[in-house]
Amino acid sequence: MKTCIFFVSFSLGIFLTACTPKPDLASLETELLQADKDWAAAAKMGDIAKLTTFWANDAINFFPGAPPAYGKEAILKLVKKNRSKPGFALSWEPEKAVVASSADMGYTYGSFQLTLAVSDSTTVNKGGNYVCIWKKDKGSSWKCAVESTIFSSR
Repeated sequence: MKTCIFFVSFSLGIFLTACTPKPDLASLETELLQADKDWAAAAKMGDIAKLTTFWANDAINFFPGAPPAYGKEAILKLVKKNRSKPGFALSWEPEKAVVASSADMGYTYGSFQLTLAVSDSTTVNKGGNYVCIWKKDKGSSWKCAVESTIFSSR
């Protein structure tokens, strides 16, 4: 009898696992890429309130030349500091999104351009690449958990 119960339970478990729908990763990747594009649009417009909605509360930001910013509040402080500099402009172009088979984590990457006035007559333009690791929050929206930028000559 115990063998029969075990076999039925085991078979039911396999059946239920096999019937669980697989996430549509292509749709999720499109959704994640769009989230990064929306974030880039908010940054380009200078909408700091909108910008902050894309970070997870426990996010980490690695910005060249600055110590890591841990948490949304520290990242917001870094963003405000950078945006208060004369001639500051930041834009990025998401290139690709990849979502894990678990459908709750993913990453995006692309290129960015930073402009900053270092004196009244000198403006610095730097470009590079970035990568963001995203997680899906309970409200089913994507939030950036880790952001890192790397200056390069492109």
